[in-house]
Amino acid sequence: MKAIDFAQLFAKIPPLEGTVPADFTIAPLPGFTNDNFRLHNHGWDWVLRVPRASTNRFIDRAAEASNQAQACDLGIAPRPLWHDDSGLSLTPTLKPSRCLTAADFNTTTTAQLIAATLGKLHRSGLRFRGRLQLDRLLERYYAMLPVALQNEYRQRMCDARQLIPLVQQRDRDLVPSHSDPVLENLLLANDRLWLIDWEYSAMASPYWDLAIVCNAAGLDCQQSRILLQSYCDGGAQMEESLLFDYRNLLQLLSDCWMAALVD
Repeated sequence: MKAIDFAQLFAKIPPLEGTVPADFTIAPLPGFTNDNFRLHNHGWDWVLRVPRASTNRFIDRAAEASNQAQACDLGIAPRPLWHDDSGLSLTPTLKPSRCLTAADFNTTTTAQLIAATLGKLHRSGLRFRGRLQLDRLLERYYAMLPVALQNEYRQRMCDARQLIPLVQQRDRDLVPSHSDPVLENLLLANDRLWLIDWEYSAMASPYWDLAIVCNAAGLDCQQSRILLQSYCDGGAQMEESLLFDYRNLLQLLSDCWMAALVD
């Protein structure tokens, strides 16, 4: 990872005007597509996000800012104190908070909390900027892979190309979607769930967010069923088989995306 010049970064961020890195304790935070840091001292506690150059090949930052602002108004996302068009941002730290873990799904409480939060977003009637089209994304990321990995994923891609039209025939709903609710992006604070990192947010199938959660937590069939049932409680029913299909397709998308990002 390239060394971060914090003095140079601080000079770009208006809320940090008059401060220097030595004024803070700077601690790295987890992040795959960005470099994240906690900046804190006796008076301030912030999360600094520094986007990596490779990440911005995939991100529409204007759409991210617009979608996140709507999610903030909905009360499910923390509001950045400051951000710029490159994805650099400064956000107050959520205290006390922690990322969800796979072990949290050993009880139904976590599934119900996630289902309620995603349901609040999906049923809000908001119109996010952008639309996730699984076939186009998959072809884009697959084309970016080195030949050796394309050969390795060839059969999975052939299967996906046959499956996607069948899925699309059965699933035409579009809802405002976070689109990347991996465990690191799900923060639990005082029994309240917050969604962070809205980089890939867009309009998408409601199955998209649910499938990502299932894959990220490694949920088995019974746990996935509980999540889906909690999500559908009191509303329209959804198909467990479609959730299974989305899990497979989005796992392939994730594998291609991660390989393309690293390449």
